[in-house]
Amino acid sequence: MGVEHGPVTADAARAVENAHAWFEANSGWAPPDPDELLEWLGDGVCRCPDDCLVEPHSWCTHGLASWYLILRSLDG
Repeated sequence: MGVEHGPVTADAARAVENAHAWFEANSGWAPPDPDELLEWLGDGVCRCPDDCLVEPHSWCTHGLASWYLILRSLDG
């Protein structure tokens, strides 16, 4: 599976908003543990909540932000 680049959503902030809306409609999601996130970042990739593989600062074609972007938005 290749890394997806998300042209569907205009920017990271919108992709994070989309992910939060997705969380409301989909139960059973959980963020990756810190070690898993670090492993992804070390490989230059990241997962989205719907399990799409993207670049860490990107979002999938479904418009959902990477876990890296989502977790960063919660920190600040």
